Amino acid sequence: MIAIIGLRRFFWVIIAFLSVYLSLITFEYLSFKTDIGFLLQKQAFIRDVWWMSAFYMHVMGSIICLAIGPFLFISSFRKKYLFLHRQLGKAYIFCVLFIASPSGLYMAFFANGGRLAQIGFTLLSILWISISYIAYQKIRQKQVESHKIWMIRSFALTFSAVMLRIWVPILSLDWGVPYTTTIWLTAWLSWVPNMIVAELIIRFGNKTV
Repeated sequence: MIAIIGLRRFFWVIIAFLSVYLSLITFEYLSFKTDIGFLLQKQAFIRDVWWMSAFYMHVMGSIICLAIGPFLFISSFRKKYLFLHRQLGKAYIFCVLFIASPSGLYMAFFANGGRLAQIGFTLLSILWISISYIAYQKIRQKQVESHKIWMIRSFALTFSAVMLRIWVPILSLDWGVPYTTTIWLTAWLSWVPNMIVAELIIRFGNKTV
């Protein structure tokens, strides 16, 4: 039992580290330079006010969600700082519902990789906002355990930002797969496996750290 608890905490430490690390390195986009990172692939859109606005909204909202998310699942933190937990939870939900997910949905229509990639990112955005809203409604109804379950699903989708940056370099290796195929694969692999893992956690180990 102790070994299982230790393994679960180690797993969550890795998740938290990757989430916070990505949120920190993503700050480079707030320099508003248009010749860095992901924007190098989107030079056709850098003069599009609507797309660029959505991009920066998505970056800011995702940074906040990734930085906050892992700490919402630490039971000792929640018990000791319940008020802070609630405020952070509100900030997380607000950022998903009104900033990160809507802007991501808009950007999904312009995703590289063609229709399959666009569908993948569109479904991700729709599920992210829907599941997070359900999690919010559950806590408003005082259904704490159900709220935890839906928050696990919500953060699994939030964590897609991390998995996207893990899958891209892996699939970019010389596997003999067409570039377009690797792009749309990342659109699905960034979140579908996350949801499978989330369901396994809910079924076999629905406990906070």
